[in-house]
Amino acid sequence: MVLRPKEFDLLAVLARHAGEDVSRETPMGEVWDENRFGSTKTLDVTMAGLRRRLTEAAGVFARLPRITTLRGHGYRLEP
Repeated sequence: MVLRPKEFDLLAVLARHAGEDVSRETPMGEVWDENRFGSTKTLDVTMAGLRRRLTEAAGVFARLPRITTLRGHGYRLEP
């Protein structure tokens, strides 16, 4: 499975906080510039790409992590 750099960074942030609720602000500050102002649509697009690649790799790997969306808050990487 090949991830784009931002997808890898996003997965790394979620992995550091596996099983914990991660607000949208956390990856925006750690993966992108913490002083970034404006839309977080780039996070949505990168998350969609990461999920797509994880789904595509499901046939290769026995177990892959699942990313749960926490509506109005952020995400959680299920252990």
